[in-house]
Amino acid sequence: MSDLLRQQIPKLWNRNQREIVARIRDEWGFQEFSEEELHTICGIIEVNAFEVGQDPVKARALFPEAYLLMHDCTPNTGHTDAPGTHRLTVRTLREVKAGQPLTLTYAYILQGTLKRRQHLKEEKFFWCNCARCSDPTELGTYCSALCCTKCQRGRILPVDPLNQQTDWRCQLCTHTMPCQAVILLLEKLFRELESIDGNDVEGYERFLQMQSTVLHNNHYLILSAKHSLSEAKETLCQDLLEVIDQLEPGLSRLRGTIMYEMHVPLMVEAGQLFQRGAIQRPELRRRLKEVQRLLRESERILALEPEGTPEHGIAVAAREALKNMGPV
Repeated sequence: MSDLLRQQIPKLWNRNQREIVARIRDEWGFQEFSEEELHTICGIIEVNAFEVGQDPVKARALFPEAYLLMHDCTPNTGHTDAPGTHRLTVRTLREVKAGQPLTLTYAYILQGTLKRRQHLKEEKFFWCNCARCSDPTELGTYCSALCCTKCQRGRILPVDPLNQQTDWRCQLCTHTMPCQAVILLLEKLFRELESIDGNDVEGYERFLQMQSTVLHNNHYLILSAKHSLSEAKETLCQDLLEVIDQLEPGLSRLRGTIMYEMHVPLMVEAGQLFQRGAIQRPELRRRLKEVQRLLRESERILALEPEGTPEHGIAVAAREALKNMGPV
């Protein structure tokens, strides 16, 4: 990473000068290291380091071989570090043919191209031109698409997604929005989403309802709200079950319903953590076994309800979900 290029980012350069370079040389007295050498090391860490550890203790570490993995916004590997030892494990997420490069992502997967590319430029000092970034639809996912307020049917997408200042245009009626208007809209909606309390289920549902005519159903802000809603739902279900297990233990209809509702966020979370490399296969298997336990108990309880009732329908759905999961 060229020091000259990093000097053109005053906020980054000045922070490193104040918090790292000056501290090592002036406060700690290691004058044998020049400022140029220390800034070069900062650049190496910024570009190649992996974040290790968990809150509240996190650090950045370099690994002799893993840093060679190239970036892609649809990576074919995931990674995780072992607690305590910080031994890094890199595994493929899908089949990789001989000769194909191994890739990982330096950005958050559930993020739109405009924000993702800006993050990579500011944090990793390059503009990404991968297949996902080059495609206005983001490989058909429409993770950045807006709903057209003019024709009500089309999707507004960037004309040239590799240009951070490009206009955005509807696919059907060619209604156009300047890039700055899109940025201001997304910043406003992001602030609204961030202001919702983590356990405010109604708040997330209200956000999803209000923005359904503004953002595509797969827009990254919509996905973020759905993910938060899933986590909040899991917490609420756990709280409810603790009480129900005391007040109405056994074959309680309410208990069976809550168990069924709880299996969805648990399964979604397990899959996302595994895809990101945050958990390995044994932990994934443990989590999926817990999902199966909830489904079996839910089916056992609700199958006692009369046919034709909503609860009996949930029992059938639980039985089908178990069948689709197969052996774990």
